[in-house]
Amino acid sequence: MKYHGSLIFLMFLTLTQVEIQGQDSLQQKITLKEITLDAVRINTPKRVIPFAVSHRTFQPAQLDLPQNSLQDYLTGVPGLYAQNTQNFAQDLRISIRGFGARSGFGIRGIQLIVDGLPETTPDGQGQLDNLPLGLIQSISVLRGPASTFYGNASGGVIQINTLEDFKDNFVRLRVQGGSYSSRNWAATVGLKKNKTRAVFYQNLTQSEGYRKHSKFKQQVFNTRLWHDFSDRSKIRWQFNYTHSPYAYDAGGINLAAVEENREQARPQNETFQTYETVDHLKTGLQWKKQINDKVSWESYAFYAHRDFVGRLPFGFGGFVELKRDYYGLGTALELRPQNHHRMQIRLSLADQKDHRQRFINVEGAAGDVTLDQDELFFNTALSLLDEIKWNFGLLRLGLRYDQQSLGTQRASDEVHLNAWNPSIGFTYTQWGSHVMFVSYSSSFETPTLNELSANPSGNAGFNPNLSPSKAHNYEWGWRYNSPENTIEATLFAIHTQNEILPYRLEAFPDRDFYRNTGSTSRWGIELFWEHQKGPWSWNLAYTYAALTFDDYVLGDKNLSGNQLPGVPQQQWNGSLQYRFPNGWGSTLQTQYSGTLYADDANLTQVDDYFLANLRLWKSYDALSFFGGVNNLLDRAYFDNIRINDFGKRYYEPAPMRNFYLGMHLSF
Repeated sequence: MKYHGSLIFLMFLTLTQVEIQGQDSLQQKITLKEITLDAVRINTPKRVIPFAVSHRTFQPAQLDLPQNSLQDYLTGVPGLYAQNTQNFAQDLRISIRGFGARSGFGIRGIQLIVDGLPETTPDGQGQLDNLPLGLIQSISVLRGPASTFYGNASGGVIQINTLEDFKDNFVRLRVQGGSYSSRNWAATVGLKKNKTRAVFYQNLTQSEGYRKHSKFKQQVFNTRLWHDFSDRSKIRWQFNYTHSPYAYDAGGINLAAVEENREQARPQNETFQTYETVDHLKTGLQWKKQINDKVSWESYAFYAHRDFVGRLPFGFGGFVELKRDYYGLGTALELRPQNHHRMQIRLSLADQKDHRQRFINVEGAAGDVTLDQDELFFNTALSLLDEIKWNFGLLRLGLRYDQQSLGTQRASDEVHLNAWNPSIGFTYTQWGSHVMFVSYSSSFETPTLNELSANPSGNAGFNPNLSPSKAHNYEWGWRYNSPENTIEATLFAIHTQNEILPYRLEAFPDRDFYRNTGSTSRWGIELFWEHQKGPWSWNLAYTYAALTFDDYVLGDKNLSGNQLPGVPQQQWNGSLQYRFPNGWGSTLQTQYSGTLYADDANLTQVDDYFLANLRLWKSYDALSFFGGVNNLLDRAYFDNIRINDFGKRYYEPAPMRNFYLGMHLSF
């Protein structure tokens, strides 16, 4: 495995040379289907965006996907690393170039955008339990700091778009079952009449889980409505309701316990009945208006409510109730002074109110109150974007100002933060099918309300010693496109200040606290190759990332030069798909993850691993059958690593070889 990274790199170079030499001239023009993205706010062809962006699209039936986790949809995105696909009480953990790696649960440091509306709260928290996976039509990933475009906690951006393009009314039914008594039922209905369209989606997912004390049950309802007042005026409405009555947490265990029985739960998690209950509601409205050929306007407003009850594996404060109300609105005016020049002015505000209560956990029941506080986070932002095109390239400029207020009912916790974030990028387009870009971007990240409320003093109120972090990102990229091939290479260098990382205390051995760790340096290379020809389709993605502490002193230990924990230095993904003419199809998916460290001190190294998944399907006119084998080679590896966990309980073992089968009906 040590040589996989070098081999993939050499293969990319070889393939690149073959493609270049096969051209009659670097100036040769090719005709390609243009993909236009709004991941950087102004709609721009992906090929000339001067920032590192990945884009994936999916077939409506998704026969080649098990629809169990968002990770299945993100496979093949270089620079992105995902863990925790099996612990539905903690949610998928995603990091992009190291941003987000600190998260103990949910998403941190990365912006989630679903159908044009923010899923991430103003303080930087995001969750994936309310995603309608069966509706996902495309995903765009902005791989790097992007606070110019999205504000706080934008170390990367994941933009998810659900089903929107359909011509006729339809009904789709899906039934799926598999190992560990897993079951998934889903129904999708699409209706269209004149200028109005609607999609309704309902699913129910449940499983007993691979490990003991890891079962979960969840149902998601999602609907979207579109209406065109005219060719120049359109409105969209969406509604989502998610109910998860239980998602149990088997907890992290040490290596000795893994070797004894990798399916066991931590005994203390069973004693304190660690699981979560979630009810989540979100609704939003968007309106787009093309005023004339040179001016367009769009606006949005949304509201979300989350009711969360969690039980943690300790007594004092181990029973948590959280009620969250979150709303936001924004507007954007886009001007086109000339055909080659576009400008955009954006204004937004977001308000988050968390009512957090902690109780003594009496074997899963709520005891006496240990904390009862309101936590507030309010954000207003103004941004200006400018795009200029020439016959030889494209220039993008951006500047955003964020003003934030946060606090509790205690006056001493009130904090006001201001942030300016510029960006600049240039793409050179005069080499035919080859383009090159260079860019600079920045991001800032405040501690989340949950992280601030984890006060190591044991008192109520915020941790006064926790500060925002800042990142500066430099990129150089090259893209090559032909009718059959897409090849991309990106070099990046990032410097961060006041990195936020989790740790645990002996006095509270099961609760996460957070601290700033000085500065870090991150640099690396991201490579991607996709080839499509006839029934064949394959892609490879490789990442090498050196993420190290520059200035980090912890007590009497100098940890400068150590690697950031929780992220492998090398990883690659590959997939090979073939569609047979008689309705059969198959995909072989592989993944290699290099070694990583479980702690800041780099005393515990987690071994690398190689995985393979096989998927098959057979389609008839309206009826399809599908199935798959996960972890085909039956490898023992870890689904999640809990960074800096007390007692070296870092490990959450992943399932061994497992299966699923299903049926899809459409009419």
